[in-house]
Amino acid sequence: MAIEYIDGIRLYRTLTAGLRRVVSRQDYLNKINVFPVPDGDTGTNMAFTLTSIEEGIQDNIYSDIHQTSMAIADSALDGARGNSGAILAQFFVGFADGISDNKTLNLTQFAKAMMVAQKYAYDALVKPKEGTILSVIKAWCLKINELAKTSNNFQDSMRKALDMAQIALDHTPDQLSVLAKAGVVDAGAQGFVDMLSGIQDYIDSGEVTQVKLSVLDISQNVASETNEKYRYCTECIVVGKDIQRRTLQEQLSSIGDSIVLAGMKSKAKIHIHTDYPQKVFDLCKSYGQISGEKTDDMIKQQKDTQSNHEAIAVIVDSTCDLPEDLFELYNIHMVPARLNFGDTHYVDKVSLNTDEFWEEIASNPIHPNTSQPSPGTFRRQYQFLYSHYESAISIHVPQSLSGTFQSALTASKSIKEFPIHVVDTANGSVGNGLIAIRTAEAIEAKKSFDQVKKIVEKTIENTKIYIGLETLDSVVKGGRVSPTVKKIVNLLRINPILTITKDGIKTIGKTFGHKNKAEKFIRFLEKQLPIDKPFRIAIANAKVGDIAKKWEKELMNNSGADKVILTEIGPALGVHSGRGALAVAIQTLDDGLNT
Repeated sequence: MAIEYIDGIRLYRTLTAGLRRVVSRQDYLNKINVFPVPDGDTGTNMAFTLTSIEEGIQDNIYSDIHQTSMAIADSALDGARGNSGAILAQFFVGFADGISDNKTLNLTQFAKAMMVAQKYAYDALVKPKEGTILSVIKAWCLKINELAKTSNNFQDSMRKALDMAQIALDHTPDQLSVLAKAGVVDAGAQGFVDMLSGIQDYIDSGEVTQVKLSVLDISQNVASETNEKYRYCTECIVVGKDIQRRTLQEQLSSIGDSIVLAGMKSKAKIHIHTDYPQKVFDLCKSYGQISGEKTDDMIKQQKDTQSNHEAIAVIVDSTCDLPEDLFELYNIHMVPARLNFGDTHYVDKVSLNTDEFWEEIASNPIHPNTSQPSPGTFRRQYQFLYSHYESAISIHVPQSLSGTFQSALTASKSIKEFPIHVVDTANGSVGNGLIAIRTAEAIEAKKSFDQVKKIVEKTIENTKIYIGLETLDSVVKGGRVSPTVKKIVNLLRINPILTITKDGIKTIGKTFGHKNKAEKFIRFLEKQLPIDKPFRIAIANAKVGDIAKKWEKELMNNSGADKVILTEIGPALGVHSGRGALAVAIQTLDDGLNT
């Protein structure tokens, strides 16, 4: 029997079949991703976008197709990730607008709505590019529109339109030389065809079918050149009144490229490649309230995709403090926390660096707050790494201080095929930095996943952090210490020395007197250095670089340390430590790695 109409329930069921097909293909799509940047995340982004739709509307399914399509569009905007994800979101917004007030759609009405959706998808870009997902969307929509003039049969027309979409997909390397050079079709376009294929199989069989890989084995990397024009893939959502999308697009053009602006007058999803994420967020804030700020380091992603690396990935959150060159040297991935000064939000160490943080602290009367990365943020990171690594060690600040560990653990359970060991370090700052380095060294030594896990646990036992504060002002403002304790400490001229354990922040020692606090703290630490074991030490400072550098030189010359690492206290710890603080981690190396 021919299918002559669709309603909201049919739309949801068929779209679910399509999105599950894309999710099953995400590794393949990541492997063939070379445009606009070969960062290997198109599959992850499209899967995340479409999964967000399913999760967002499962309690909002109506027989009225207009209501269901509006719920789909809203969920797509909230969950859209990456260039192709943002274009897909705008496609669904256009489809919802094209439906108008219809409660069901015949093929003619469906075709009309799809032509609106196609126009919206093109309008989302300042400079639409053929040979991409746009070309396949256009070919499919035009074919549906042509067939609707002589047929009212959805099943037959969708099948013929899918054939046309496949032809358009096969033609993408003829339209983009970068695809021809790499010997692949466009990844976003392939994802759209995969979605249509999943929908068609469901229409034909009533079942969600498994996909078979084709064209190239996903274990093979596609040859492509690193694109370093811009570093960050930056996204956010703007909610406001009568958002002037075209004006916003023009203003964004001066900050970056690959701009996709999806949405409607009251809600917009922004995607842009840029070196200045905070400028993007500040500009968008002038159009309404922003949320969902996200930045991906595309250069880091391209290195994961294209270069040879170990089989096990190392992930930390941004409470881990290390010099940038060591993140690069040891291939450590960072998931950033968030900071906010009132209504102004930042992505830690991405849209707000350390110098900018201290300037903001000095001039802003509002004390900042921090918030952990969401499970969704970790899930996206893990899904991306799953395409390029065999397993992962995820290293995080303790549960007693932050929800970061729980976010990571929750996300890790959603990717059952990818072994992820989530670690509570009972540490922080440069302590987590030393643990991450030792983990990377174990991986470089070709230790197995289980062996690395054991070394990590021993390394945590061997690493202790000491924190010395200039004042207790910031920890009081942050609610970690009561004002009464501060008064007593100041009255008795006590300088508490703090450490981090699984149970939280504890006092591990003290010095006395208000003068030369940093020097007294250093003398205390020198007594903690191991005498009969190899060790390394890391120093982070909050705007007391001269003192830290002087001590670093002394340690390098006299202590016998295996490594001496110097860096700055990052914003996530700086919120609580305040200016003038020192954080020092000491790590012994009797963990069996070198035996």
